[in-house]
Amino acid sequence: MYESAREKLRELLRQEESVKQQISHWAPIAEQLAKLSGVELDKEIAERIDQETAAGKEMGLTEAIRWVFRQPILLPLTPTQVRDRLAEMGYDLSKYAHVMPPIHNTLKRMKDAGEIKEEQMLGGVVRGFVPGGASNPKPLKRGGTE
Repeated sequence: MYESAREKLRELLRQEESVKQQISHWAPIAEQLAKLSGVELDKEIAERIDQETAAGKEMGLTEAIRWVFRQPILLPLTPTQVRDRLAEMGYDLSKYAHVMPPIHNTLKRMKDAGEIKEEQMLGGVVRGFVPGGASNPKPLKRGGTE
């Protein structure tokens, strides 16, 4: 009986993670389409987006950058664009005296772990990052807890 309840709970937890990923994907799309259409966002949706943004203010840099790459992107993101997306989501960058080195380091670790991949843009002059799509990315190598 316990095994059955445990398996049911595990399945529900997997479904919860999938739903959360879908929500984080579709929320900014709905928000941007509402802005483009001149329509006011439904109160329930706006509140959920505010919750997601508030959560983004509390997460660590690595998780915040992961969140950036879970959002729909049309072109690879440069490290500067990643910084800009972090600022847009409300992530507090003021705690860093120099914000770009930790972003570069985190992107490199994520690339090495297979979470993102680096691609050439603009005729090979500029490089940007896209989600890597690795189903089982390697754990990030770092002494911290992120």
